[in-house]
Amino acid sequence: MNLTQKLALAWLTTFDKSLFLFTSLKGLNTIFRYSFYISLVLTLCFVILKFEAIINIRAYDIPIFIQNLLIVLGLGVKFLTIIFTIGIFSYESIYNLDINKYLIEQKQKEEFIKKNKLQKWRLRNINILLRVTIYIGLWCFLYLLFEDILISSFFSVYGESPSKEIYIQFLIDYDKTIKYFTAIYLVSIAILDFFVRKNRKAKKFPEETTQETLGEKSE
Repeated sequence: MNLTQKLALAWLTTFDKSLFLFTSLKGLNTIFRYSFYISLVLTLCFVILKFEAIINIRAYDIPIFIQNLLIVLGLGVKFLTIIFTIGIFSYESIYNLDINKYLIEQKQKEEFIKKNKLQKWRLRNINILLRVTIYIGLWCFLYLLFEDILISSFFSVYGESPSKEIYIQFLIDYDKTIKYFTAIYLVSIAILDFFVRKNRKAKKFPEETTQETLGEKSE
Protein backbone atom coordinates (compact mmCIF):
# COMPACT_ATOMS: atom_id res chain seq x y z
CA MET A 1 0.00 0.00 0.00
CA ASN A 2 1.52 3.29 -1.08
CA LEU A 3 1.52 6.62 0.71
CA THR A 4 -1.44 8.00 -1.25
CA GLN A 5 -3.61 5.03 -0.30
CA LYS A 6 -2.62 5.38 3.36
CA LEU A 7 -3.55 9.06 3.23
CA ALA A 8 -6.87 8.31 1.56
CA LEU A 9 -7.76 5.61 4.09
CA ALA A 10 -6.75 7.85 6.99
CA TRP A 11 -8.96 10.63 5.61
CA LEU A 12 -11.80 8.18 5.01
CA THR A 13 -11.77 6.73 8.52
CA THR A 14 -11.32 10.12 10.19
CA PHE A 15 -13.44 12.67 8.32
CA ASP A 16 -15.68 10.63 6.01
CA LYS A 17 -16.87 7.78 8.22
CA SER A 18 -20.30 7.83 6.62
CA LEU A 19 -18.63 7.29 3.21
CA PHE A 20 -20.80 10.04 1.76
CA LEU A 21 -18.04 11.78 -0.18
CA PHE A 22 -16.38 8.51 -1.15
CA THR A 23 -19.52 6.88 -2.55
CA SER A 24 -20.69 10.11 -4.19
CA LEU A 25 -17.41 10.65 -6.03
CA LYS A 26 -16.95 6.98 -6.86
CA GLY A 27 -20.31 6.91 -8.62
CA LEU A 28 -19.29 9.73 -10.95
CA ASN A 29 -17.64 9.33 -14.30
CA THR A 30 -13.87 9.95 -14.28
CA ILE A 31 -14.25 13.12 -16.34
CA PHE A 32 -16.87 14.50 -13.96
CA ARG A 33 -14.73 13.59 -10.97
CA TYR A 34 -11.71 15.46 -12.27
CA SER A 35 -13.94 18.36 -13.25
CA PHE A 36 -15.15 18.42 -9.66
CA TYR A 37 -11.57 18.43 -8.37
CA ILE A 38 -10.63 21.35 -10.60
CA SER A 39 -13.79 23.25 -9.68
CA LEU A 40 -13.14 22.61 -5.99
CA VAL A 41 -9.61 24.00 -6.16
CA LEU A 42 -10.67 27.05 -8.16
CA THR A 43 -13.60 27.74 -5.83
CA LEU A 44 -11.52 27.48 -2.68
CA CYS A 45 -8.78 29.69 -4.13
CA PHE A 46 -11.34 32.27 -5.22
CA VAL A 47 -13.06 32.32 -1.83
CA ILE A 48 -9.79 32.64 0.10
CA LEU A 49 -8.41 35.39 -2.13
CA LYS A 50 -11.73 37.24 -2.03
CA PHE A 51 -11.84 37.15 1.74
CA GLU A 52 -8.25 38.39 1.93
CA ALA A 53 -9.12 41.28 -0.37
CA ILE A 54 -12.26 42.21 1.57
CA ILE A 55 -10.91 41.68 5.08
CA ASN A 56 -7.64 43.61 5.22
CA ILE A 57 -6.58 43.02 8.81
CA ARG A 58 -3.81 45.62 8.71
CA ALA A 59 -6.33 48.30 7.82
CA TYR A 60 -8.20 47.93 11.12
CA ASP A 61 -7.18 49.78 14.25
CA ILE A 62 -6.60 46.74 16.43
CA PRO A 63 -3.57 45.68 18.49
CA ILE A 64 -0.67 44.12 16.60
CA PHE A 65 -0.98 40.96 18.67
CA ILE A 66 -4.59 40.48 17.57
CA GLN A 67 -3.62 41.18 13.97
CA ASN A 68 -0.87 38.56 14.07
CA LEU A 69 -3.23 36.10 15.73
CA LEU A 70 -5.82 36.59 12.99
CA ILE A 71 -3.14 36.17 10.34
CA VAL A 72 -2.04 32.89 11.94
CA LEU A 73 -5.67 31.74 12.01
CA GLY A 74 -5.94 32.62 8.34
CA LEU A 75 -2.86 30.55 7.57
CA GLY A 76 -4.42 27.71 9.54
CA VAL A 77 -7.55 27.91 7.39
CA LYS A 78 -5.39 27.75 4.26
CA PHE A 79 -3.53 24.74 5.63
CA LEU A 80 -6.78 22.94 6.44
CA THR A 81 -8.04 23.75 2.96
CA ILE A 82 -4.94 22.15 1.43
CA ILE A 83 -5.35 19.07 3.63
CA PHE A 84 -9.01 18.84 2.63
CA THR A 85 -8.28 18.97 -1.09
CA ILE A 86 -5.39 16.50 -0.83
CA GLY A 87 -7.63 14.10 1.09
CA ILE A 88 -10.31 14.32 -1.58
CA PHE A 89 -7.80 13.86 -4.42
CA SER A 90 -6.26 10.81 -2.74
CA TYR A 91 -9.58 8.96 -3.03
CA GLU A 92 -8.58 8.19 -6.61
CA SER A 93 -6.07 5.65 -5.33
CA ILE A 94 -8.61 3.54 -3.38
CA TYR A 95 -11.64 3.36 -5.66
CA ASN A 96 -10.59 -0.14 -6.78
CA LEU A 97 -10.03 -1.43 -3.24
CA ASP A 98 -12.44 -3.38 -1.06
CA ILE A 99 -13.21 -0.57 1.37
CA ASN A 100 -16.00 -2.41 3.18
CA LYS A 101 -13.68 -5.25 4.14
CA TYR A 102 -11.04 -2.75 5.25
CA LEU A 103 -13.56 -0.92 7.46
CA ILE A 104 -14.69 -4.22 9.01
CA GLU A 105 -11.08 -5.06 9.83
CA GLN A 106 -10.53 -1.58 11.27
CA LYS A 107 -13.60 -1.97 13.47
CA GLN A 108 -12.34 -5.33 14.72
CA LYS A 109 -8.95 -3.78 15.39
CA GLU A 110 -10.51 -0.91 17.36
CA GLU A 111 -12.54 -3.37 19.43
CA PHE A 112 -9.42 -5.46 20.07
CA ILE A 113 -7.47 -2.38 21.16
CA LYS A 114 -10.28 -1.22 23.43
CA LYS A 115 -10.76 -4.68 24.95
CA ASN A 116 -7.06 -5.13 25.70
CA LYS A 117 -6.51 -1.49 26.72
CA LEU A 118 -3.90 -0.87 24.05
CA GLN A 119 -4.85 2.72 23.30
CA LYS A 120 -1.85 4.89 22.53
CA TRP A 121 -2.93 7.55 25.02
CA ARG A 122 -2.65 5.13 27.95
CA LEU A 123 0.48 5.74 30.00
CA ARG A 124 1.61 2.12 29.86
CA ASN A 125 1.52 2.15 26.06
CA ILE A 126 3.57 5.33 25.73
CA ASN A 127 7.26 5.18 24.86
CA ILE A 128 9.62 5.57 27.84
CA LEU A 129 11.16 8.78 26.49
CA LEU A 130 7.75 10.35 26.03
CA ARG A 131 6.72 9.24 29.51
CA VAL A 132 9.83 10.87 30.97
CA THR A 133 8.97 14.06 29.07
CA ILE A 134 5.45 13.96 30.52
CA TYR A 135 6.81 13.43 34.03
CA ILE A 136 9.21 16.37 33.66
CA GLY A 137 6.48 18.58 32.23
CA LEU A 138 4.15 17.68 35.09
CA TRP A 139 6.90 18.44 37.61
CA CYS A 140 7.51 21.85 36.03
CA PHE A 141 3.81 22.65 36.18
CA LEU A 142 3.47 21.57 39.82
CA TYR A 143 6.69 23.37 40.74
CA LEU A 144 5.48 26.66 39.27
CA LEU A 145 2.10 26.22 40.93
CA PHE A 146 3.69 25.38 44.28
CA GLU A 147 6.11 28.29 43.96
CA ASP A 148 3.30 30.72 43.24
CA ILE A 149 1.34 29.49 46.26
CA LEU A 150 4.34 29.79 48.60
CA ILE A 151 5.36 33.25 47.43
CA SER A 152 1.79 34.55 47.47
CA SER A 153 1.26 33.17 50.97
CA PHE A 154 4.52 34.71 52.18
CA PHE A 155 3.69 38.22 50.98
CA SER A 156 0.09 37.96 52.15
CA VAL A 157 1.33 37.16 55.68
CA TYR A 158 4.37 39.46 55.96
CA GLY A 159 3.34 42.22 53.57
CA GLU A 160 5.26 43.77 50.71
CA SER A 161 8.32 44.76 52.81
CA PRO A 162 9.35 41.92 55.14
CA SER A 163 12.52 42.23 57.19
CA LYS A 164 15.79 40.82 55.91
CA GLU A 165 15.86 38.06 58.54
CA ILE A 166 12.34 36.92 57.70
CA TYR A 167 13.11 36.98 53.99
CA ILE A 168 16.29 34.91 54.42
CA GLN A 169 14.45 32.40 56.60
CA PHE A 170 11.74 32.16 53.96
CA LEU A 171 14.33 31.39 51.28
CA ILE A 172 15.83 28.64 53.46
CA ASP A 173 12.41 27.13 54.17
CA TYR A 174 11.44 27.53 50.53
CA ASP A 175 14.55 25.65 49.41
CA LYS A 176 13.84 22.80 51.85
CA THR A 177 10.20 22.63 50.82
CA ILE A 178 11.06 22.41 47.13
CA LYS A 179 13.61 19.68 47.82
CA TYR A 180 11.09 17.66 49.84
CA PHE A 181 8.48 18.19 47.15
CA THR A 182 10.89 17.03 44.42
CA ALA A 183 11.93 13.97 46.43
CA ILE A 184 8.31 12.96 47.08
CA TYR A 185 7.48 13.53 43.42
CA LEU A 186 10.40 11.41 42.21
CA VAL A 187 9.49 8.55 44.55
CA SER A 188 5.84 8.72 43.49
CA ILE A 189 6.75 8.76 39.80
CA ALA A 190 9.20 5.88 40.25
CA ILE A 191 6.47 3.77 41.90
CA LEU A 192 3.95 4.78 39.25
CA ASP A 193 6.30 3.95 36.38
CA PHE A 194 7.18 0.62 37.98
CA PHE A 195 3.55 -0.47 37.90
CA VAL A 196 3.12 1.05 34.45
CA ARG A 197 5.92 -1.12 33.06
CA LYS A 198 4.75 -4.12 35.08
CA ASN A 199 1.22 -3.95 33.69
CA ARG A 200 2.33 -3.21 30.15
CA LYS A 201 0.80 -5.68 27.75
CA ALA A 202 2.61 -7.09 24.77
CA LYS A 203 -0.54 -8.09 22.91
CA LYS A 204 -0.84 -6.94 19.36
CA PHE A 205 -3.62 -7.13 16.86
CA PRO A 206 -3.09 -10.06 14.47
CA GLU A 207 -1.49 -8.41 11.49
CA GLU A 208 -3.12 -8.96 8.16
CA THR A 209 -1.34 -7.66 5.15
CA THR A 210 -3.17 -4.78 3.59
CA GLN A 211 -2.59 -6.27 0.19
CA GLU A 212 -4.57 -9.36 1.19
CA THR A 213 -7.28 -7.34 2.87
CA LEU A 214 -7.76 -4.74 0.20
CA GLY A 215 -6.45 -6.47 -2.86
CA GLU A 216 -8.97 -9.28 -3.18
CA LYS A 217 -11.51 -7.08 -4.87
CA SER A 218 -9.06 -5.73 -7.41
CA GLU A 219 -7.95 -9.28 -8.23
